[in-house]
Amino acid sequence: MRSLRGKSVVSLCVTALAVAVLAAGSTVAQATTKTLTVWLMPDAASFGTALADANKAFEAAYPGYKVDVQTQTWGDHLKKFDATLVAKSSPDVIEFGNTEVLKYSASGALTDLTSQRSTFANNATWLKALTDAGSYNGKLYGIPYYAGARAIMYRPSMFAAVGIKSAPKSYAEFLADGKLLMAKYGSDKDFSALYLPGKYWYAAMSFVYDAGGAIATQTGGKWAGSLTSDAAITGLNRFKELSDTLSRADKAGTEASQWDVFNGGKVAMSYSNGWESCCIAKVGTDWAFFPMPSSTPGKASPAFLGGSNLAVPTYAKNAKLGATWIRFFTNSNQMTTIANSGAIPNNTRMLGLITGAAAPVAQAAKNSWFVPTATNWVNVENANTLQNMLSAIATGSKTVKQAASDASDEITKILNQ
Repeated sequence: MRSLRGKSVVSLCVTALAVAVLAAGSTVAQATTKTLTVWLMPDAASFGTALADANKAFEAAYPGYKVDVQTQTWGDHLKKFDATLVAKSSPDVIEFGNTEVLKYSASGALTDLTSQRSTFANNATWLKALTDAGSYNGKLYGIPYYAGARAIMYRPSMFAAVGIKSAPKSYAEFLADGKLLMAKYGSDKDFSALYLPGKYWYAAMSFVYDAGGAIATQTGGKWAGSLTSDAAITGLNRFKELSDTLSRADKAGTEASQWDVFNGGKVAMSYSNGWESCCIAKVGTDWAFFPMPSSTPGKASPAFLGGSNLAVPTYAKNAKLGATWIRFFTNSNQMTTIANSGAIPNNTRMLGLITGAAAPVAQAAKNSWFVPTATNWVNVENANTLQNMLSAIATGSKTVKQAASDASDEITKILNQ
């Protein structure tokens, strides 16, 4: 009995040990599979295989990790990110619109990547506006990701029908051409020679910067709205002139769906992003781009350089690998794929990859303007200060000078809070 009992006990012990080993092995296997959390906007899905290729390469280099890309929306991503800061548990990588980065860089919410700059591809030729957007007090917090610039998308057939043989080379020519288009097609009350909604601040501020003005200036550490300067007023008057003369767009509306309106066939020109050409199938191949001409003949008006930066939050669980993933996603291979998809890559060296009709949009990235690099700038955007000013100008509810004065006062207050 003792020997049988002994054998039984040994068997039980061996079985228990085997189960324990298997369980431990399972636990180890689970523990070695970690998640790298990445927050990106929906645009990433339109950049060909760039995202999939970056994730595949990263996971091959770090087999213990799985990349979890969580798609966010522009409407609520900052609110969600603020919540992670309160909880001290943020994603490992987050995409910001380039006008959003500064607030978080200044508040200490993002990891300082200055010492790692040289490890990122094409860092010597990064687009200046994106680099400036990701920098604060001489330190780098947001890696340039991709950009978007604007140019005039137009209907060549309509230009030919009124005898316009080449793209205008000055503001005066641009206005004159628009008047010709209105004379021929303007009997249709829905037609716009230039589709220019009243709240389209990216377009309007291009006129301000072209005239030598600015939204705000900084002196002695203090910011002041500067839309009341003579140069800024000149630019705003050009915006109103085009709105009154060439556009039948909603004076209190935005440009949010302007490609859809262009696609309807009742627009000759639209100040559009390069990617908007993807959404105008109804006009077929009857479209092309040219840079918005400057008031100085032969030059292009400065275009707003939008786009995104990628950052590693301070409370990221995998901060080091978060920066590594950004390297994979912004290397030359992925930037080439992004450029081939029609988006502007993060560096000037690759702008030539965008060819054909969209090439003028890419070249516009070389001559661009950017919003004031004030830590509270995002609050100006959230307050719709510029949009409200422009709508007041377009509708005529305020004079240009009064609307500019009210907006400048509000900008001064917000930026210095």
